[in-house]
Amino acid sequence: MSPLRDGLLGYWPAVRDHRGTVWDESPRENHGRYGRDARWIWFTNPRAVRYADERDRTYVGYLGGPTGTDIVIAGFDHDSGEFERTTLEPSFSADDHTSPAVLVARDGRLLVFWSGHNGGSIRYRRSTAPEDLSAFGPLRTIDQACVTYPNPVQLEGTPEAPIYLFYRDRTVTSDATDDPYGYMGDGHVYYRRSVDRGDSWSEQTRLVTAPEGHYGTYFVHAATEETVHLFFTDAERGGDAPKRHVLYAAFENGTLVAADGEPIATESELPVTVADLERVYDSAAADGEYAWVWDASVDERGAPAVVYATFPSTLAHEYRYARWDGDAGEWRDHHLRDAGRYVEAAGVEGHYSAGAALDPDDPTVAYACVSVDGSRAVERLETDTGGRSWSVRTVCDDPVGTPIRPAVPANGADECPVLWLEGSYESMHASQTVLRGLPTGGVDGRIEGDGETGVTLGLDLFDERAVRDGVSVSALVRTRDLDRRQTVLQFGDGIRLDVARETAGALEFSLADDASTAVASWNGLAAGDERFVEGAWDPDDGTMQLRVDGSVVDEASFDGPIAFDGPNASWTLARDAYLLGSGLVGTLREVRLYGRPTTTADHRALRKSAEDRVADR
Repeated sequence: MSPLRDGLLGYWPAVRDHRGTVWDESPRENHGRYGRDARWIWFTNPRAVRYADERDRTYVGYLGGPTGTDIVIAGFDHDSGEFERTTLEPSFSADDHTSPAVLVARDGRLLVFWSGHNGGSIRYRRSTAPEDLSAFGPLRTIDQACVTYPNPVQLEGTPEAPIYLFYRDRTVTSDATDDPYGYMGDGHVYYRRSVDRGDSWSEQTRLVTAPEGHYGTYFVHAATEETVHLFFTDAERGGDAPKRHVLYAAFENGTLVAADGEPIATESELPVTVADLERVYDSAAADGEYAWVWDASVDERGAPAVVYATFPSTLAHEYRYARWDGDAGEWRDHHLRDAGRYVEAAGVEGHYSAGAALDPDDPTVAYACVSVDGSRAVERLETDTGGRSWSVRTVCDDPVGTPIRPAVPANGADECPVLWLEGSYESMHASQTVLRGLPTGGVDGRIEGDGETGVTLGLDLFDERAVRDGVSVSALVRTRDLDRRQTVLQFGDGIRLDVARETAGALEFSLADDASTAVASWNGLAAGDERFVEGAWDPDDGTMQLRVDGSVVDEASFDGPIAFDGPNASWTLARDAYLLGSGLVGTLREVRLYGRPTTTADHRALRKSAEDRVADR
């Protein structure tokens, strides 16, 4: 065996394909995914919409940006191929339930809404000019009690047409200490109305009252010219707790009606209860399972459709599709696709499916993220039989990481019919996913860090036993900013190469045990210079070395063992753990991870190999 292969756990030369796959050429073959970190929940909508007037763009809102916790609105220009983004509120939250919703109003201005996860207000900003991401007006707030999931809707008409804002708010009726997950209160569905383009809002109206003690009434929507179609699920709480039924009501200027037009309640008779809503799928039936709504659509005749998940087992979710048959006067409900197991690595949310979505302009088209029998894919499904049968085409097969939470832009373009997230998902607070579905560039021989792109290598890759005999990490590194904190690489937060993490301008190699962190550093780095950098640790003598371009530049003591940050440790390149802040501003290539301490002779051989490989490209 070549000495450079001995103990090699990972080797990422930074060769990536047009899909953003960063290949691992070690025996482990742990490939990574390069891209902009993004996270969102499927109950805050719309997440993406295409608007084509003076410009042709698909707008998308997500939680990400330079810190990974920013509220971001972005636009992909279908003519130029450029991706422009604006941070609307920095460092807002790492919780993906706080992702934003995007409304392109009838006058072409963008309104973006977000809130905390059970926050004290709905927050929003409006662009100062139509189709313009460069400037937004001031942050505005709508005071609430305990709010989540804002969903803005403007029906057809003039620019002055009313804007409706649907959301969940909570009435606190129980003590969180009584619940193992800390949940409290009853989550009801409300709406407000604006008749002045979002400058002011009516008092809230409760639309649906949750059963007492039930944590949330979850909902998704689709709209026609005059009607908002709403599908609901009644949930006791998160985790594996019961989530019951798929329920329906159409909202028409404050009045709720059933699918056949039968009135449910006028605005003066609101709120209704869960029991008053039309039952599309009955979890209480003899063959019923727990269920959770995912997405809605409506056809040109006004017939609504919904895609949802059921849970015969948390390890075997099922996607189902129901559509209103106006001629027969009933709902037609069909199996759509086996979905696979839950996606959350922490094991708390057993009902988190990978996700499904409907084309908002055509309910005969669905997209599903599946993970069945070890095979993961994003699929496009189409029916001409009302859902009884489906043709299937793979949009993305053999992805790196798990594809989750697809979003179909309204009025979508042929080159961008669906967006999704891809990577690793530990929990709502610690997802490690990048945005996928936009047209991508060609092959590149380096990882280009702009402070917000990075590489996810997954969760729980190795444990401390993999490096109990020592460790070495190395890379060719160039940074353009010496004073900004930057992550070159981090493996489980126990092994790190950083710039200016502890000391301004310094390159730092650090190892962490359960109680402390040891650091070897060097301040000879210059902006724009490419250096071959390596950190190595020998547990036999407790010495860790930082080496640069063939020389040892600093030493420190570390007894070990290396302690990773949890059972689902985060492994990333050019970005901090879970693709959050401290992104590299520069380039990175020829990254290696060894489960042994390399020698200075190995270091020089690795440097030559790296430089030769770069020269050959």
